[in-house]
Amino acid sequence: MSIGFTVPVVMLCQGPLSDTRSIVMIIVGFVLTGLFNTVSAYFLAFPVQCLLVRCDKQFWVDRETDVEDGEARRTPKLSKRFQSLHNTSPADSSVTVGSDPLGESSFEGDERAQQLVENTPVGIHRASYWHSLRSWAFRNPVLLLCWLFTFTLGLPLRYRAESDVILATFLLLSVWLTTLAIQTNIKHSPRLASWLRTLLSGLFNAVLWTSVTMIAYIFADSAISKRPLPAMLGALQSHTPLSTLIVRAASAAPPPPTPDPGTSTGTGSDAPPTLAAGDIAISILNSGLVAWGLKLYEYRGQVLSRGGLTVCTVSAVLALANTVCGPLFARHVLGVAPASRALAFAARSVTIALANPVMAMLGGDAGLNAAMVVGSGIVYQMGLGFGAGRWLEARVCGWAVRRWRLRPWDVEGGPTTTAVTATAGRERRVVEDGGGGDTAMGGQAAQEARHRANDPRFVAAGVTVGINAAAMGTAYLYETQNEAAPHAALSMIALGIMTVVFSSITPFARWIVDSMST
Repeated sequence: MSIGFTVPVVMLCQGPLSDTRSIVMIIVGFVLTGLFNTVSAYFLAFPVQCLLVRCDKQFWVDRETDVEDGEARRTPKLSKRFQSLHNTSPADSSVTVGSDPLGESSFEGDERAQQLVENTPVGIHRASYWHSLRSWAFRNPVLLLCWLFTFTLGLPLRYRAESDVILATFLLLSVWLTTLAIQTNIKHSPRLASWLRTLLSGLFNAVLWTSVTMIAYIFADSAISKRPLPAMLGALQSHTPLSTLIVRAASAAPPPPTPDPGTSTGTGSDAPPTLAAGDIAISILNSGLVAWGLKLYEYRGQVLSRGGLTVCTVSAVLALANTVCGPLFARHVLGVAPASRALAFAARSVTIALANPVMAMLGGDAGLNAAMVVGSGIVYQMGLGFGAGRWLEARVCGWAVRRWRLRPWDVEGGPTTTAVTATAGRERRVVEDGGGGDTAMGGQAAQEARHRANDPRFVAAGVTVGINAAAMGTAYLYETQNEAAPHAALSMIALGIMTVVFSSITPFARWIVDSMST
């Protein structure tokens, strides 16, 4: 769904920033509002969740646990890295992949000579190279087809039939898939250091490079075809997503005339709007919201909990604060002009799929808003990869554990030996009393999962990432299988929905717009 983020960024070319001061003030506002949202999200979610679980003794260290803490912490624990190596079977080793079965060892003549050639270092290197290339091609058939159609269909149709849709669509998909493939290979490369993988994967952001490529394509095609830039941008996006065409076809209503013939892909003012490359990308982005809903249903236990209540409460408070304070701060404190750019700060951290309706209702700059959302996602992805989250957790959560006497959890997301010892003691007492070991352990596992869903540290971290990094940060948490990912997805959607709700209140929205001119 990240392909949809590129279109609003490209549309920034419609209204370039006028002077250096405007650029500087927008960057300053972006940084200051980002710091405000980060600090506010964490330090609102953490104490609220602590208050909601104040009656749950599973989170608090009792005297019995304090007594057992000294001996329990001396127990050595095998790290996750060595556990994964220990559990790896010999069949998964690369040494056994190239071993030949006994039944395939009887070759004659040329076949034996060919095998001897392939067993030489040069032959092995050549065979492995072609094997890797072939396996990569089988893993990325859509990527290869997109590049093939770009050159065999897109270019001829563009310069023979003067049709931009095919070329722009396949070029957009090709660049996006190529950047994703490069980023994936960098993340899983064993030859690069951890910090270098994080840096390169952040720099090879698919949204960033796809946007840059499409902007270069727009300017190059405009210079070659002698068409004005607004006409090129109008050919890239006709503001008619797939859902609009489906609803229009189902209702059998006649399509309205195109408002601007110069920016339409049709041939006349009465021609119906077509599905352009940008509309396809926006349609994919809109369908991504449904995918997030399915992901939330998978983690409905975390959503329908006290953690979910905290997420919705904090998201609503920050949505109201951003909608009111963001434009006022940008307009009257920083002097951002015109008013549409200041109104872009009303949905500064809202995912683009939900920020577009807000910008339409308030009259904000959708391109600037998209650039800020994408920038926040890139900054958070790189910051989390470099360990900024672990560093803050060690400082802030360390103080919170001592202040609130929370039960400590280790960096892998599980309870420390203190909690394990206390749990084991309770299970032994249940077994000795004849309560049934399997039932007790199963109930304990379910109870442990419930407590993990309501842990203040997971909830606060998820709210912070979801509100500030939107879909890009939430996807990073799911990729790393972090416990805070469901809370991040819920907070991202809750923030967007509440921002849309506040912006749809007509007197409230009119007051915000009128305050930009006073």
